[in-house]
Amino acid sequence: MSPGLLFLAYGVIVIVAMYVFVYIPNKKKHRKMQEMHNSIAAGDMVITIGGVVGRVVKKEGDYLTLVIDEEKEVTMRIVLYAVNQKIDK
Repeated sequence: MSPGLLFLAYGVIVIVAMYVFVYIPNKKKHRKMQEMHNSIAAGDMVITIGGVVGRVVKKEGDYLTLVIDEEKEVTMRIVLYAVNQKIDK
């Protein structure tokens, strides 16, 4: 086998391995996060990427309004994609 063909074969193996071990798991993670973002509705408790915990009051397109402190009625408007986790009740 010539060195050029061997080098090409190794290159193809590396590309296939990267696809299997990097791209496919990333795609699954992205799809799961997208489903979670689409399922968020008013009344859900969420945690943002920054660690802020709040209850969703309103969802307007790509924006959410969260109540951070119920007693003082402190609210925060965030981008939907900043939500990292939805807390099950």
